Amino acid sequence: MLDTKQVRGGNGLAAIDAEVDEILQSVEEITRDATKSFFDKYSENPNKAVLASWLETRCWREIDYVFLLNEQIRRYGMRFQRNHITLLAKQSFQEAEHYEALGKAVESLGGIVPTSVPVAAVPWSNFLWECMDRHHLAAIAAWYVSETSASGSFEPTFVGAERHGHTDVVKIYKQIEIDEKFHTGLGRQVLSTYAETDEDREEILRAMRGMRDIAWKSFTPEVVAATMRAA
Repeated sequence: MLDTKQVRGGNGLAAIDAEVDEILQSVEEITRDATKSFFDKYSENPNKAVLASWLETRCWREIDYVFLLNEQIRRYGMRFQRNHITLLAKQSFQEAEHYEALGKAVESLGGIVPTSVPVAAVPWSNFLWECMDRHHLAAIAAWYVSETSASGSFEPTFVGAERHGHTDVVKIYKQIEIDEKFHTGLGRQVLSTYAETDEDREEILRAMRGMRDIAWKSFTPEVVAATMRAA
């Protein structure tokens, strides 16, 4: 599991640290299992269209993060220190780079780069934006869980993609893995710094619990198959 416990910040999460860490650990583990299951199923009948469909949802997540982070800054940025505005903007730029890189991978597999929310990503995207509307820290808490969830997919993605010669996918995700360490660390830092009240902490936990129940689902072979049938 990515260790973000030692990230500098305030002590705003101290009262809920145990539950926060349990949520992060559980979502990373279940995403790792779901991703392994996807590639095990893919190995039975390797089909580039299936992998493209799986990556299309990943690709959308990257551009949705760009929209979300920019809106976070627009709505709530003046509540934050200047350095945190800069770091959120840096993350937004990296997410845009991921969208571009994954888009090329999708196209190389014969897929179409999404310009609207894919079916498999609708619950995830809707929940993120609902969190944005509820509280100034809720969307950050939700994407912190989502980014941690995605980190659980890296190792089985490296193994599964390499097995079938998709070296471009491996290369892209190696870079994304590096960036995710910064993203998850920033999420922990911002929440720890700006959570001040019990209401803040309850909204953070609500967002984290909700995203834990959603984030991993689009990594499963069943969701990919259902999405392809709906297309």
